[in-house]
Order: sequence, then C-alpha cells, then structure tokens
Amino acid sequence: MAKSTQRPVGRPRSEDVRDRVVGAADELLAETGYLGMTMDEIAVRAKVSKKTLYRWWPHKAAVTAEVLVARADVRAIADLGDTRAELLVLFGYIDDFTRARDTFTRLCLTEAAADESGVLQSFLDVVLRRRDQARAVMQRGIARGDLPADIDADALLDLWNGYFVYRRSFRPAPVHEDTVRQLVDLALAGEVPRLPRVGPGPHAVGG
Repeated sequence: MAKSTQRPVGRPRSEDVRDRVVGAADELLAETGYLGMTMDEIAVRAKVSKKTLYRWWPHKAAVTAEVLVARADVRAIADLGDTRAELLVLFGYIDDFTRARDTFTRLCLTEAAADESGVLQSFLDVVLRRRDQARAVMQRGIARGDLPADIDADALLDLWNGYFVYRRSFRPAPVHEDTVRQLVDLALAGEVPRLPRVGPGPHAVGG
C-alpha cells in the first residue's frame, strides 16, 4: 500500500523550512538530477533535521513536486484576434515548457508517484491551469470559425506536447520552426482529432 502523503495535522509548517528545503532540492536537482538526489542530502543542504524533513515530505518525490510548483510559469495567451498567431504563441509556450531543465525530472516524478496521487496533485493543478489557457485559444479559434467545433482539444494538445517531449527527451533532435508552422496549418485546415459523435451512426458513442 502506498505511503500516505497527507500532511500531518498540528503545528503548521514553517515557511522558512519550506523555502530552505525547496531551495536545497532545486540546487541538488540541478547538480545530480532526480535519480541522484537523496533525502539525506536535502536535509544537509537545507540545514534541517531528517525528522523535520520527513514530517512534511515523506520522500523525495514529494519534495520534487513542490520544487516544480515553485518553478511553474503559467502564462495566459492574449486574444490577438488571429487564431494562427495565437497557436504559434501556444507552441512557443510548449517549447519553453519542454525545453526546461526539469523535463526529465517531471517524467521521473510521474513514474515515482504514479500510485500516490497526493504527491503530484499540486503540480498537476499547475499543469491543468496551463491546459486551461491552451483550451481558451482553441475556443477562440472555434468561435472565429477557424477550428472545427468538434475538435478534441485535449487530444491535440497531448499530440503537440508529446512531439516536443519525445524530441527533447527520447530522440534528441531539433524542432524546426517550419514543422511547427505546418502543424498549425494542419489544425487550421481541420486536420485535427475530433470528439466522438453522440447519436446514431456506426461510429457514434453508444450508437
């Protein structure tokens, strides 16, 4: 059974302790990476006892999740009145997100905490806020008639993010601007995943 990630009740956690632990873990992640970092090293670097560290963070995945939340950059995409321009801005944000030094750390964290939803929840909340900003671009494109009304925005965003992550983490290769423009043009041409139809028909949900 997974160890509980609920924070203990009682005296609230010191913000000074939090700042020192997050700062120490951030430095260690840069120096040794997620796989090389240990709770003992975090405690020594942060100048806190292991008892204090484990009281608030049961393992390094929990500490790492808090580091990633502290680093998170959630930016709104302005209404430019031009769907193509907004989609290119969105690709720029995806580029930044997957280029960041913590991309591999996020992948390790997801694997390490796959059975402990409490560890990742605050970080996933950040991801969801980023996703909401991207969906807003899609909705504006639909309203302008530039994107299909039945576009599966989540599937499309997963494909776009997956392309960048794969190129950055698993098959190191450049991401060309021409390719990004082609992906945007395909979306504007209606070549996108579509939501399942609801109602009668051979491919309809429940049909």
